[in-house]
Amino acid sequence: MNDRERVAENRRRIKFSHVLIALLLVGIAAFAVFRINTRFKLRARIDAVRAAGYPVTCAELDRWYAIPPDVENAAYTMEEAFLFLNSWDKEKSRALPVVGRAELPPRTEPLPAEMRTVMAEYVADNNEALELLHTGAAIEDCRYAVDLTLGMGTLMPNLSEMRGSVFLLKLEAILHADAGDGESAKRSAITCFGIARTLEGLPTTIAQLVRSACQAIAVSTVEQIVNRTELTDEQLAEFVRCVREGERMCGLSEALIGERCMGMTFFKNPQGVDPDLVGGIPLGPLVALYKAAGLADSDAAIYLDLMDGYLKSSQLPPHERQEAADAVGDRLRSTSKAHVLLHTIMPALSRVTTIELRTIAHLRAADAALAVQRYRLATGNLPDKLADLVPAYLENIPKDPFDGNKLRYKKLDPGFIVYSIGEDLSDDGGKEKPSKTAKGGKPVNWDVTFIVER
Repeated sequence: MNDRERVAENRRRIKFSHVLIALLLVGIAAFAVFRINTRFKLRARIDAVRAAGYPVTCAELDRWYAIPPDVENAAYTMEEAFLFLNSWDKEKSRALPVVGRAELPPRTEPLPAEMRTVMAEYVADNNEALELLHTGAAIEDCRYAVDLTLGMGTLMPNLSEMRGSVFLLKLEAILHADAGDGESAKRSAITCFGIARTLEGLPTTIAQLVRSACQAIAVSTVEQIVNRTELTDEQLAEFVRCVREGERMCGLSEALIGERCMGMTFFKNPQGVDPDLVGGIPLGPLVALYKAAGLADSDAAIYLDLMDGYLKSSQLPPHERQEAADAVGDRLRSTSKAHVLLHTIMPALSRVTTIELRTIAHLRAADAALAVQRYRLATGNLPDKLADLVPAYLENIPKDPFDGNKLRYKKLDPGFIVYSIGEDLSDDGGKEKPSKTAKGGKPVNWDVTFIVER
């Protein structure tokens, strides 16, 4: 190779190295722009959350879940009550309805003597707990001792005890109603609603699901009472107050606000999360690289957009919530699986919305049914239609939270039924949910009902 050829070859090498350097610089610049843009987007979304008055970190969330200073805290009495709960072992509890395997007789039939005896024994074994539950549930303010600064590791104490307490109260109410003691039965049912109220404001999804479950059990308790004993108009009106207050608690906003804070804590330090809390997925060194590359911030920005969508859906009129929540769920499913952390942490909130709407349907059906019962008590006859109850007993006919139409009403022989068509959006004529589903059988459609058969 002569000198001229050597010079040409060196020039080619220099040009090639320049290209490589230029490409590297472009890549660095693109990455820098990506990181800056991602951080800007994330910061803008965080600032918007704070501007709306909501917490962002779990420390802020812990301070946000508060009650007024110097008020009586129901949590102290409730937690003492839970210590006195006396649950029977599985074998002994088989003979119990509600908490065991036994089936209650039809609503208007008296309890069999043997069932009444075992129910009375179970209630007597829990007498101390019951007195504390009645006392605690009547206290207006409640702040349970949960440490929300722990984020996804936050322990939710006593949730199973709350469900057990509501089942116990349902048994107590049925015993009183069967004996014709409407006032004592009413007290037991109202305490069920009070236990649900103690969970109001606790900003976790699981707590709000338990609140919904307690409210649904409370409504079924009222249904048992109305079928088993005569109540005064004043007693019926107290139940109306409870179901209306119960609907005021529905909306899941607190749960979504808490979920969002816990999610943001996760994106900030995904390696610090116990793998058992994210489906057993180990979050090791690769996640640190993922985070360093700015991909965790990108996921967090998308997460905040999705959670904002869910929060807005929870604040819509009930019959509009499911469609809006499903639309957010569709956005999540259409998001690239490359957003690994996003898909790891994002919960199935559309289903949570369905459960909440079912609770609202129970409460609204109870509201209308109690109005029917009050009308019958005053006139001696059932109304021909729910419109006959307006304005004396209802401001307006409650809407079905699933389709936005008015709740359905049918006379029975004897009695009546008020119902919502439920999540399947199929009007099944007020078909009650079966007490048991046959294994391997076809899914059965049913409506959300409140039935009075007397």
